[in-house]
Amino acid sequence: MDLAQLAQRQLDDFDAHHPGLIFEGDSLSLTQAEAYDLQFKVAALRESRGEQVAGYKIGCMSETVRRQLGLNHPVFGHVFQSELHSSGCVLDPNCYEGLAIEGEFAVRIGEDIERSVSPAFPVIELHNYIFRSSTGAAQELIGNNAIHAGVVLPATESFSIDPEDLQHEPISVWINGELQGTSDGSAAPEVIGAALLSVTRHLERFGSCIKKGQIVLTGSPLPLYRVEPGDQVEVRFWRFPPVTASIMNRVVASVHPTAHV
Repeated sequence: MDLAQLAQRQLDDFDAHHPGLIFEGDSLSLTQAEAYDLQFKVAALRESRGEQVAGYKIGCMSETVRRQLGLNHPVFGHVFQSELHSSGCVLDPNCYEGLAIEGEFAVRIGEDIERSVSPAFPVIELHNYIFRSSTGAAQELIGNNAIHAGVVLPATESFSIDPEDLQHEPISVWINGELQGTSDGSAAPEVIGAALLSVTRHLERFGSCIKKGQIVLTGSPLPLYRVEPGDQVEVRFWRFPPVTASIMNRVVASVHPTAHV
Protein backbone atom coordinates (compact mmCIF):
# COMPACT_ATOMS: atom_id res chain seq x y z
CA MET A 1 0.00 0.00 0.00
CA ASP A 2 1.55 3.29 -1.17
CA LEU A 3 0.02 6.16 0.83
CA ALA A 4 1.54 8.72 -1.53
CA GLN A 5 -0.29 7.19 -4.48
CA LEU A 6 -3.49 6.92 -2.43
CA ALA A 7 -3.17 10.59 -1.50
CA GLN A 8 -2.96 11.61 -5.15
CA ARG A 9 -6.01 9.49 -5.96
CA GLN A 10 -7.84 11.06 -3.01
CA LEU A 11 -7.05 14.55 -4.26
CA ASP A 12 -8.05 13.73 -7.84
CA ASP A 13 -11.40 12.34 -6.67
CA PHE A 14 -11.94 15.30 -4.33
CA ASP A 15 -11.29 17.71 -7.20
CA ALA A 16 -13.83 15.79 -9.30
CA HIS A 17 -16.37 16.18 -6.43
CA HIS A 18 -16.47 12.43 -5.76
CA PRO A 19 -14.41 12.22 -2.55
CA GLY A 20 -13.28 8.95 -1.06
CA LEU A 21 -13.66 6.55 -3.99
CA ILE A 22 -10.63 4.62 -2.73
CA PHE A 23 -12.82 3.32 0.12
CA GLU A 24 -15.40 1.70 -2.15
CA GLY A 25 -15.70 -2.07 -2.01
CA ASP A 26 -14.10 -2.44 1.42
CA SER A 27 -10.80 -3.38 -0.21
CA LEU A 28 -8.78 -0.69 1.58
CA SER A 29 -7.92 -1.26 5.23
CA LEU A 30 -6.15 1.50 7.15
CA THR A 31 -5.27 1.98 10.77
CA GLN A 32 -6.27 5.34 12.23
CA ALA A 33 -2.62 6.37 12.21
CA GLU A 34 -2.39 5.55 8.48
CA ALA A 35 -5.66 7.41 7.84
CA TYR A 36 -4.24 10.56 9.43
CA ASP A 37 -1.02 10.09 7.49
CA LEU A 38 -3.13 9.93 4.32
CA GLN A 39 -5.03 13.09 5.32
CA PHE A 40 -1.79 15.02 5.93
CA LYS A 41 -0.34 13.82 2.62
CA VAL A 42 -3.40 15.10 0.76
CA ALA A 43 -3.12 18.42 2.65
CA ALA A 44 0.55 18.65 1.64
CA LEU A 45 -0.40 18.11 -2.01
CA ARG A 46 -2.96 20.89 -1.78
CA GLU A 47 -0.41 23.22 -0.23
CA SER A 48 2.16 22.33 -2.89
CA ARG A 49 -0.20 23.59 -5.60
CA GLY A 50 -0.74 26.88 -3.78
CA GLU A 51 -3.67 26.29 -1.45
CA GLN A 52 -3.38 27.76 2.03
CA VAL A 53 -4.38 26.06 5.28
CA ALA A 54 -6.81 28.46 6.95
CA GLY A 55 -7.14 26.42 10.13
CA TYR A 56 -8.36 23.14 11.52
CA LYS A 57 -11.47 21.41 12.73
CA ILE A 58 -12.38 18.95 15.41
CA GLY A 59 -15.50 16.86 14.96
CA CYS A 60 -17.50 14.30 16.90
CA MET A 61 -17.17 16.28 20.11
CA SER A 62 -20.80 15.83 21.12
CA GLU A 63 -22.64 12.59 21.85
CA THR A 64 -25.25 13.65 19.28
CA VAL A 65 -22.78 13.63 16.40
CA ARG A 66 -20.92 10.56 17.69
CA ARG A 67 -24.15 8.56 17.67
CA GLN A 68 -25.00 9.85 14.20
CA LEU A 69 -21.62 8.83 12.76
CA GLY A 70 -21.06 5.75 14.92
CA LEU A 71 -17.86 6.92 16.61
CA ASN A 72 -16.76 7.20 20.22
CA HIS A 73 -13.90 9.69 19.87
CA PRO A 74 -13.19 13.05 18.19
CA VAL A 75 -11.67 13.39 14.73
CA PHE A 76 -9.58 16.17 13.20
CA GLY A 77 -9.33 17.78 9.78
CA HIS A 78 -7.83 20.64 7.78
CA VAL A 79 -9.65 23.82 6.77
CA PHE A 80 -8.48 25.47 3.54
CA GLN A 81 -8.69 29.11 2.51
CA SER A 82 -10.22 28.13 -0.83
CA GLU A 83 -13.24 26.68 1.01
CA LEU A 84 -14.07 29.73 3.14
CA HIS A 85 -17.32 31.48 2.25
CA SER A 86 -18.99 34.62 3.56
CA SER A 87 -22.50 34.73 5.00
CA GLY A 88 -25.07 35.21 2.25
CA CYS A 89 -23.13 33.05 -0.23
CA VAL A 90 -24.74 30.86 -2.87
CA LEU A 91 -23.29 27.34 -2.97
CA ASP A 92 -23.21 25.18 -6.08
CA PRO A 93 -24.48 21.67 -5.15
CA ASN A 94 -22.38 20.21 -7.98
CA CYS A 95 -19.28 20.99 -5.93
CA TYR A 96 -20.30 18.59 -3.14
CA GLU A 97 -21.46 15.04 -2.67
CA GLY A 98 -24.13 14.39 -0.05
CA LEU A 99 -24.01 18.02 1.10
CA ALA A 100 -24.85 18.46 4.77
CA ILE A 101 -24.37 21.29 7.23
CA GLU A 102 -23.68 21.85 10.91
CA GLY A 103 -24.13 24.92 13.07
CA GLU A 104 -21.25 25.41 15.49
CA PHE A 105 -18.79 27.84 17.06
CA ALA A 106 -15.37 28.74 15.71
CA VAL A 107 -12.51 30.74 17.18
CA ARG A 108 -9.92 32.93 15.54
CA ILE A 109 -6.38 32.44 16.79
CA GLY A 110 -4.67 35.51 18.20
CA GLU A 111 -1.09 36.04 19.33
CA ASP A 112 -1.05 32.78 21.28
CA ILE A 113 -3.42 29.95 22.09
CA GLU A 114 -3.90 30.95 25.71
CA ARG A 115 -5.30 34.33 24.70
CA SER A 116 -7.23 33.12 21.69
CA VAL A 117 -10.39 31.67 23.16
CA SER A 118 -12.34 34.91 23.40
CA PRO A 119 -13.08 35.62 19.70
CA ALA A 120 -15.85 33.01 19.34
CA PHE A 121 -18.48 33.23 16.60
CA PRO A 122 -21.10 31.00 14.92
CA VAL A 123 -20.44 29.36 11.55
CA ILE A 124 -22.01 26.92 9.10
CA GLU A 125 -19.75 23.97 8.43
CA LEU A 126 -20.19 22.14 5.11
CA HIS A 127 -19.70 18.40 4.68
CA ASN A 128 -19.46 15.79 1.94
CA TYR A 129 -21.71 13.49 3.95
CA ILE A 130 -21.03 10.19 2.23
CA PHE A 131 -19.47 6.92 3.34
CA ARG A 132 -18.49 4.33 0.74
CA SER A 133 -17.22 1.57 3.00
CA SER A 134 -19.42 -0.65 5.13
CA THR A 135 -16.61 -1.04 7.64
CA GLY A 136 -13.97 1.17 9.22
CA ALA A 137 -16.08 4.34 9.40
CA ALA A 138 -13.48 6.11 11.55
CA GLN A 139 -10.65 5.43 9.11
CA GLU A 140 -12.72 6.57 6.12
CA LEU A 141 -13.89 9.65 7.99
CA ILE A 142 -10.32 10.60 8.91
CA GLY A 143 -8.91 9.78 5.49
CA ASN A 144 -11.57 12.02 3.93
CA ASN A 145 -10.46 15.01 6.03
CA ALA A 146 -13.27 14.42 8.54
CA ILE A 147 -15.71 14.89 5.60
CA HIS A 148 -15.08 18.64 5.85
CA ALA A 149 -16.03 20.55 2.68
CA GLY A 150 -15.94 24.19 3.75
CA VAL A 151 -17.23 26.78 6.19
CA VAL A 152 -19.51 29.80 5.94
CA LEU A 153 -18.23 32.62 8.13
CA PRO A 154 -20.30 35.46 9.61
CA ALA A 155 -20.33 38.73 7.71
CA THR A 156 -18.37 40.24 10.58
CA GLU A 157 -16.45 38.81 13.50
CA SER A 158 -16.61 42.13 15.35
CA PHE A 159 -19.27 40.68 17.64
CA SER A 160 -16.91 37.94 18.82
CA ILE A 161 -17.48 37.27 22.50
CA ASP A 162 -15.96 35.52 25.45
CA PRO A 163 -16.83 31.80 25.51
CA GLU A 164 -18.16 32.25 29.05
CA ASP A 165 -20.97 34.33 27.57
CA LEU A 166 -21.93 31.59 25.10
CA GLN A 167 -23.59 29.54 27.82
CA HIS A 168 -26.43 32.00 28.23
CA GLU A 169 -27.97 31.70 24.75
CA PRO A 170 -28.89 28.86 22.34
CA ILE A 171 -27.45 28.22 18.90
CA SER A 172 -29.98 26.99 16.33
CA VAL A 173 -30.11 25.70 12.75
CA TRP A 174 -32.91 26.70 10.37
CA ILE A 175 -33.61 25.37 6.87
CA ASN A 176 -36.16 27.16 4.70
CA GLY A 177 -37.39 29.07 7.72
CA GLU A 178 -38.08 25.94 9.77
CA LEU A 179 -36.22 25.19 12.99
CA GLN A 180 -34.19 21.96 12.66
CA GLY A 181 -32.51 21.92 16.06
CA THR A 182 -31.32 24.09 18.91
CA SER A 183 -28.84 23.66 21.71
CA ASP A 184 -28.07 25.85 24.69
CA GLY A 185 -24.50 26.94 25.18
CA SER A 186 -24.11 25.69 28.73
CA ALA A 187 -21.12 23.52 27.83
CA ALA A 188 -19.62 25.91 25.27
CA PRO A 189 -16.74 27.30 27.37
CA GLU A 190 -15.52 23.82 28.30
CA VAL A 191 -16.03 22.47 24.77
CA ILE A 192 -14.12 25.31 23.11
CA GLY A 193 -11.26 25.05 25.58
CA ALA A 194 -11.10 21.28 25.17
CA ALA A 195 -11.27 21.58 21.37
CA LEU A 196 -8.32 23.98 21.21
CA LEU A 197 -6.26 21.80 23.52
CA SER A 198 -7.10 18.65 21.53
CA VAL A 199 -6.28 20.25 18.18
CA THR A 200 -3.01 21.62 19.57
CA ARG A 201 -1.92 18.21 20.87
CA HIS A 202 -3.04 16.50 17.67
CA LEU A 203 -0.95 18.81 15.49
CA GLU A 204 2.08 18.46 17.76
CA ARG A 205 2.13 14.73 16.96
CA PHE A 206 2.61 15.68 13.30
CA GLY A 207 5.19 18.37 13.97
CA SER A 208 2.74 21.18 13.29
CA CYS A 209 0.86 23.86 15.22
CA ILE A 210 -2.01 26.32 14.99
CA LYS A 211 -0.85 29.70 13.70
CA LYS A 212 -1.92 33.27 14.33
CA GLY A 213 -4.92 34.25 12.23
CA GLN A 214 -6.12 30.69 11.63
CA ILE A 215 -9.56 29.49 12.66
CA VAL A 216 -10.53 26.40 14.61
CA LEU A 217 -13.96 24.81 14.23
CA THR A 218 -14.80 23.44 17.67
CA GLY A 219 -17.48 20.86 16.88
CA SER A 220 -21.26 21.01 16.81
CA PRO A 221 -23.65 20.20 19.66
CA LEU A 222 -26.25 19.49 16.95
CA PRO A 223 -26.35 16.74 14.29
CA LEU A 224 -25.53 17.07 10.61
CA TYR A 225 -28.48 18.15 8.46
CA ARG A 226 -28.69 17.22 4.80
CA VAL A 227 -29.55 20.04 2.40
CA GLU A 228 -30.88 20.05 -1.14
CA PRO A 229 -30.76 22.41 -4.13
CA GLY A 230 -32.94 25.42 -3.42
CA ASP A 231 -32.59 25.24 0.37
CA GLN A 232 -31.95 28.35 2.46
CA VAL A 233 -29.83 27.69 5.54
CA GLU A 234 -29.39 29.84 8.65
CA VAL A 235 -27.43 29.46 11.86
CA ARG A 236 -28.73 31.83 14.50
CA PHE A 237 -27.05 32.85 17.71
CA TRP A 238 -27.81 35.67 20.11
CA ARG A 239 -26.73 39.15 19.02
CA PHE A 240 -24.98 37.98 15.85
CA PRO A 241 -26.74 38.52 12.52
CA PRO A 242 -27.73 35.07 11.20
CA VAL A 243 -25.05 33.23 9.24
CA THR A 244 -26.76 32.27 5.98
CA ALA A 245 -26.17 30.28 2.82
CA SER A 246 -28.31 29.34 -0.17
CA ILE A 247 -27.99 26.15 -2.17
CA MET A 248 -28.21 26.86 -5.89
CA ASN A 249 -31.47 25.53 -7.29
CA ARG A 250 -29.99 23.33 -9.97
CA VAL A 251 -27.93 20.16 -10.01
CA VAL A 252 -26.64 17.94 -12.80
CA ALA A 253 -27.02 14.22 -12.15
CA SER A 254 -23.74 12.56 -11.26
CA VAL A 255 -22.40 9.98 -13.66
CA HIS A 256 -20.85 8.11 -10.76
CA PRO A 257 -23.07 5.90 -8.57
CA THR A 258 -22.85 6.93 -4.93
CA ALA A 259 -23.54 5.16 -1.68
CA HIS A 260 -24.97 7.69 0.70
CA VAL A 261 -25.35 7.06 4.42
